[in-house]
Amino acid sequence: MKVIKTKVHTSTSYNLLDIKSVVVDEVIVFNILIKKNSDYVIIIEAGTKITKSLYSKLSHQQELYISKKDSQQQVLTYKTLSRYINFNTNNLEKIMQFLYTVNTQFFDNIFKNDNNDINIEAMNHILDSLISLVTTDSNSIQNMISFFKNYYNISHHSLHVAIYSIKLCTLLKYNDKKVRQVATAALLHDVGYTKIDDVMLKKNEKLKTDEILDVKKHTTYSVEIIKKNKILDPYIINAIGQHHERYDGSGYPKGLHQKDISDFAAIISICDVFDALTIDRPYRKEYHSFDALRMMMKDELMVNTFNQDYIKLGLKSLLAG
Repeated sequence: MKVIKTKVHTSTSYNLLDIKSVVVDEVIVFNILIKKNSDYVIIIEAGTKITKSLYSKLSHQQELYISKKDSQQQVLTYKTLSRYINFNTNNLEKIMQFLYTVNTQFFDNIFKNDNNDINIEAMNHILDSLISLVTTDSNSIQNMISFFKNYYNISHHSLHVAIYSIKLCTLLKYNDKKVRQVATAALLHDVGYTKIDDVMLKKNEKLKTDEILDVKKHTTYSVEIIKKNKILDPYIINAIGQHHERYDGSGYPKGLHQKDISDFAAIISICDVFDALTIDRPYRKEYHSFDALRMMMKDELMVNTFNQDYIKLGLKSLLAG
């Protein structure tokens, strides 16, 4: 096998590499080495796409090594997310898979611990990646939508809403701080669902009145959870607490009208409903993006509930680039 990099390493500690962690047609994010005499030699560099031929050659090596400091790179976590993305910049489908995996880990951690602790470090890694992806490519949303998962769960939905919200913020020419505030609120807007009976959330039939009232409490629960986790920015708190308020006063939990609803909440509410309309639900098939937009701009039950300027500027642009 051809040695890609001849520099030898003797001072670093190494672990044996399990060949099963190397996947054909994927780009590896760590160096692979072999041992020659008392030295370790890089034969495959990080950033190399593993072809079938290359995998076959690796499989015939008696022992493969990875540096101990890179061992954690074998597992996709929030700490390795940016590296995975950097080595797969031309494969948006793979990037979206990475984002779904890490975001699911992030939400599982919130929902499965009794204190609903939010891993702030993980959240920031996710937000960094999302903001970078959306703001550096004018066509990012069009391209990313084609790889969105078409079924509802809170983790996927929150990821979508964050992506849409970041795009809308850039179209509104928000500065970096505001983009970050909206993105944070968008990612966390539904964490309060952890306090709602899961059986109720998965019901296929129409909820009863008392069940609807219980579900509506999730906005208040979301605010309680982020405050408990020391996320105290009033703009983020208002955006989360008001994301189900509507301009005509028909929303909840307070029935606020347009003048009392924050701009950040107005952005998230649009993106929240747009995503909900464009994915499959137990009680209906998804709407095409253009049909969802038309409903939000013209349906008599929706037209007075959202900031129409934001919809016209943002959501049309999400599809037009």
